[in-house]
Amino acid sequence: MSVSIKNVVTVTLLEGGQLALVDNPNVVTMLTSQQDGPLSSASRYRIYADSAAVADDFGTASQAYDFALSFFGTSPNATNAGGFLVMGYWRGADESTDATAASVTGIQLSEATVVSQMQSISDGTMDITIDAVAESLTGLNFQSVTDFAGIVGVIDAALVGGTATEDDQKIVITSATTGALSEITFATDPGTGTFVGNILALSAGSGGYLTQGAAADTLLAETKLAAITELAGQVKFRGAMFIDNPTDLESKDLAEWAQANSVLMYDVFDSPDNLNVDPANVVWDIKLSSLTNYRMLYSKTGNRKLAASYMGRAHTVNFGAENSALTMHLKELSVAAEEYTQTEVTAAKTVGLDIYTTIKLTPCVLTSGANNFVDERYNLIAFVDYLQIGMYNLLKLTATKIPQTKRGIAQLIDQTEKTSRQFVRAGVFAPGTWSSPDYFGNREKFEQNILDNGFYWLAGSLAEQTQSSRENRESPVIQGAVKMAGAVHSVDLLVFVNR
Repeated sequence: MSVSIKNVVTVTLLEGGQLALVDNPNVVTMLTSQQDGPLSSASRYRIYADSAAVADDFGTASQAYDFALSFFGTSPNATNAGGFLVMGYWRGADESTDATAASVTGIQLSEATVVSQMQSISDGTMDITIDAVAESLTGLNFQSVTDFAGIVGVIDAALVGGTATEDDQKIVITSATTGALSEITFATDPGTGTFVGNILALSAGSGGYLTQGAAADTLLAETKLAAITELAGQVKFRGAMFIDNPTDLESKDLAEWAQANSVLMYDVFDSPDNLNVDPANVVWDIKLSSLTNYRMLYSKTGNRKLAASYMGRAHTVNFGAENSALTMHLKELSVAAEEYTQTEVTAAKTVGLDIYTTIKLTPCVLTSGANNFVDERYNLIAFVDYLQIGMYNLLKLTATKIPQTKRGIAQLIDQTEKTSRQFVRAGVFAPGTWSSPDYFGNREKFEQNILDNGFYWLAGSLAEQTQSSRENRESPVIQGAVKMAGAVHSVDLLVFVNR
């Protein structure tokens, strides 16, 4: 036999780990208070890629379907850019919950393995107490079973006060009663025959779990702020709106939440007072509070579907494509445009309200930059996410390490520049003249990089890093500057005429 080649040559594969994905900026949610649909406090959301699925779940006469038609009827919409619509639940009124039954649930099992084990058992046993009644299951014969259904059938036939089922490769025993007195225990070994509780993960310590019954209850109505906070803990989204109209107080609370959580929230206002420069006007209050993630629209008729269509159109950028960044100015939506006087148009622009109207008989959005522009907020939220995930993946993918050296810090700078170039390519940033008095590093180099590239990144000096930072294995601070590409919303033409 030849000597192993490993005596001369060994090979070690240093494979990178699993990478994190950026949050999808085109996942948006509409929250509904409808309680006769599929949503409840126990099931807060469902995901949809078309309006037909919404109709199947909520019905064609529902508000949810009506708003979904406006969302999916907008072209393009978020689903055309890799996103989807989340229908979320707001408990706007007291909700009655049904009494539940007690159950013991095993762990997920391999069907082939468990069936093979069970086929050798003809004297299976286990004791279990259901609703304070002890049941002793004996003589369980599994020799002819060929799948989970067969195993469940043998156990179910032997139970008196409950039923056995299979759910996602887990064996579940459920009490036949519901309510607070519905109780169940883990399966125990009676000391005779072959105990099957361990094999099926229905005994204590085998990985299964108990759920005791609960009485019917009434859950009190919750605030919109509580609803969106709960929903955000269950599913990630970057755009949101309520089908039900928030009060002024709720709007301010939601605006503060949106700013703190990097979510764009869309709301429609309809009172003439909302056009006034007045601290008592919640629109002006939100603008003065710099809550730029709260996107405010105006509709004389109070058409809240304007927000659904607007949100669907705004969240359509693919940041991996070239020149894909957009502005909402002059875009067409899937709702009826409304007529406004010039006074109303000017007032809306002053306080920070976007409107949907007509120019030369063509429908279009007129945007206001008083509370920033929606595309700028959308782009910057995405940029921060791409920066964070890109840097995290660099550190995680490196099979050895990023050293605290000039070479290592250069790798970090390369990553920030890679992300910035992606956003230049998408049309978010662009080369241009730096007009702010703020800068860092060498001013000439700083301004030249902005002029040439549209961005500039600079890492702090390793030599000047504190010892504590070095011992904590921290990178020097990395500073960046980007030049927004902006968008042309209006044009002034000056013509000289010569006779």
